[in-house]
Amino acid sequence: MSRLESKHPGARKPAKDPHRTAAFREAARDIVHKDRYDRRASMSVDTAGAIARALERAYVQGFVDAQAPATATVENPSVADGDSIAGSGKPVEWILIPPRPRDAFWTICLFALGRETPIPEKASGHLVAAQMPSGRPGWQLVLRDGLEKPFGHATILPLLRLGLLDPQYEPDRRLVISELGRATWQRFVERGGQYPEDLTSPSGDGNAR
Repeated sequence: MSRLESKHPGARKPAKDPHRTAAFREAARDIVHKDRYDRRASMSVDTAGAIARALERAYVQGFVDAQAPATATVENPSVADGDSIAGSGKPVEWILIPPRPRDAFWTICLFALGRETPIPEKASGHLVAAQMPSGRPGWQLVLRDGLEKPFGHATILPLLRLGLLDPQYEPDRRLVISELGRATWQRFVERGGQYPEDLTSPSGDGNAR
């Protein structure tokens, strides 16, 4: 009997899911963050146990998913790409924004748009090219009240790829919050998001963790 014939008839390879990938990434970040915090506080550390429990939960969830009827048979490897997400025209799910860029986007939107809904049609601030204290290229958030905050170019680049920020060249070269960015922020606020770590779920049922 060939290896192909010996496979369980009900087994199937799951399609790529950017939400699952993001959820795993956040679970890993939680474990690393707790390990660092506990070590600094001289508390008992059980990182191996936390990893084992996370793997066990993933295994159980995978087993449950494998029993469900297949809803798709063709994988779409590009679905997690920034271009694919931005091209959908729909607000970007908060959990799909990488952690560091997500922190930056939260700061930019909080100061430029606020938390009120509906959000303003135009942001009250923009980003201009600037040099970081380290000498590397970056961007500076400039607001009407004079507040300025720097961000590294590597932090801002994913926001451009996702379409959350748009470049403008008049009256000077700058980055502004795009229509997609405003829609993404409004959805985040409407779902009760308060901090960058509030990973509001697609169903609006609270945090994704």
